[in-house]
Amino acid sequence: MRNFLITITFFAMLFAIIVWLDNSNSKQFEGPAFVIDGDTIMLAGEKLRLMGIDAPELAQSCTMNGVNWPCGQASKRALNEHIGGAVVSCLGQGHDKYGRWLATCQMRGQSINAWLVKSGWAVDYGGYAAEEGEARRAEVGLWRGHFDYPQEWRRLHRSDASAEPLDMQSWFNRILAWFK
Repeated sequence: MRNFLITITFFAMLFAIIVWLDNSNSKQFEGPAFVIDGDTIMLAGEKLRLMGIDAPELAQSCTMNGVNWPCGQASKRALNEHIGGAVVSCLGQGHDKYGRWLATCQMRGQSINAWLVKSGWAVDYGGYAAEEGEARRAEVGLWRGHFDYPQEWRRLHRSDASAEPLDMQSWFNRILAWFK
């Protein structure tokens, strides 16, 4: 029993340190946003990767009724139309392996990250499972047909065919999602 308590205490302390480190590396952004792709925007001169979601790559195609359609471009277009020049507010929480801020963004008091998943233009990548379930049931966006998950599509279309590993922030987001 003592070893169990020591293990629980260790993991609780580790979790507290991760949360503290994560909060110490945050930055607020606000203003008009430029959409780069379905899960990346440019705001205040910084690239922000929308955290907890994964949208199709710009070159990615999906199928609907046996016909290919440019779902990556459609995801970008949907995000661009949704933002429509409004002021966007984001909280950046660390960086991904490409140096982009990992961010949760809002517009008019509503989460852009959640909207993308709920509308079917992105999939859950840690924290938006309920929204993905709604999109699946409603068969909206990507869920109207068949598609490769973006992470799988990237793995299949890389020249070295190696899988893209989940970064530390993605694992952290998945752990946090369990506690919500």
